[in-house]
Amino acid sequence: MTDISAVAKAWAYPAVWLLNRCNLATLCLLIICGCAIAEQFTHSAGLSTTVALAWLVFVVLQWQQISRTYKLFAILTPALAAILLLNGTVDAAVVSNGLDRAAFFTLFLTSLAVLRESAQTSSLVRRCGKILVNQPPARRYMLMAFGSHLFGIMLNIGALNVLGSMVQRATRGGADTQARHIAAVRRRRMLTATLRGFCGVPLWAPTSVTMLLVLSAIPQMRWEEYAPLGLVWTLLFILWGAVLDWLAYPRPKTAAVTTGNLRQLIPLVCLVALIPGTAYFISDMSGLALFPTLLMCAPVIGLIWIWQQYRGQPLSYKAGLLSRRLKRSFPRTFTNQRNEVVLFTTSGFIGVILIPLINPTAIGALLAQAGIGDAGIMTGFSLIMLACSFIGINAIISVTLMLGAIQKIPDLSIAPQVQASVVSITWAVFAGASPFTASLRFISGFSGTSPLHFGVIWNGWFSVSVLMIMYLTLYMVL
Repeated sequence: MTDISAVAKAWAYPAVWLLNRCNLATLCLLIICGCAIAEQFTHSAGLSTTVALAWLVFVVLQWQQISRTYKLFAILTPALAAILLLNGTVDAAVVSNGLDRAAFFTLFLTSLAVLRESAQTSSLVRRCGKILVNQPPARRYMLMAFGSHLFGIMLNIGALNVLGSMVQRATRGGADTQARHIAAVRRRRMLTATLRGFCGVPLWAPTSVTMLLVLSAIPQMRWEEYAPLGLVWTLLFILWGAVLDWLAYPRPKTAAVTTGNLRQLIPLVCLVALIPGTAYFISDMSGLALFPTLLMCAPVIGLIWIWQQYRGQPLSYKAGLLSRRLKRSFPRTFTNQRNEVVLFTTSGFIGVILIPLINPTAIGALLAQAGIGDAGIMTGFSLIMLACSFIGINAIISVTLMLGAIQKIPDLSIAPQVQASVVSITWAVFAGASPFTASLRFISGFSGTSPLHFGVIWNGWFSVSVLMIMYLTLYMVL
């Protein structure tokens, strides 16, 4: 009787379910995603037109809940496209390419939202989080950093919520002053490790927006070609943080503590590896590009993960629970990203339609006249990224435009891997330093200090040292 009731409740929706504003907006996103997938197999002007219409309907449906800043983007972007198209500055093909880029960015957000939705209710994630928090000081930093990195790949910003709340509960101060001081130091070290591990995600992870922008702007580079180098940067990034932590805090002599078995982390590691592994296999068999294939595989893996969370239940009951979640949770998950959808799509679109306005000859002559070499170009690129992040300009916009401009420089001799490395390392640094970044604002909420204090005082020396090492390396290599 229970099974029948659960299934009935899951499937018994009125006929007007689809007419709900949230569900209609979700349908628009799915149509855009379908066009992005179809674009991997065929090129058609009809797909671009469908993307434009679905995007406009989505914005209209979500208009009241879109933030004021992003409303401005939603208005100015179509207006800019119309002006450039009408005065002949760009042609219909450029606009179509911009719409294709916007559709692909929507596919990125929507696919990873499925994965994040799956991870948020996973007992595996909660269990691994508890194991990481309850480690002895000698290995806590490294495990917290690597654990945060793995969580960040799957959960994005949600990783900071999971681990931050666990750290907060595990470091409640005692009654006396010394106990409170020890708890405060422990909290600072654990949250710093969590932030640095999370900030390492842009260095290589295919689920990071950094890789999305880099691969979109540098079409001649493939993710599988850069990933090994990015993994090296990730390892060095986390190890350098561990070295600074070891130098800053002498290891106290503590009694042995009971910790969880680290072998319980293996399923999470395997799950993280499963996504690019499956995508690589399918890409190799089908001939499709790896990154789009990964975005097509991620939602399937996410749905299988949700199905597995209902293990032990009768088949009909599991089907009912999954159906109910698809109809209730997923539309909210997708539409809650309304600001991100507007930001990503408009930034990607603008990055495409403005590139033809750049005069590569003038840029090349200006750089030659100023005597700026390859190392100077990439250092300047990094510094502009940092400056924009500290004055509140979204990195998606600055990186999209600057990477597009660099590709137009005639006879550019900077290897794509070097460009990707500079962008990803700089992104990783300002994600843990700029008070305007979501990661720093989020994690500072668990620290009892401001984002500016956390980024500059707690994490400032780490950020500066990473940048200095990168700039020195650029001038030695280029």
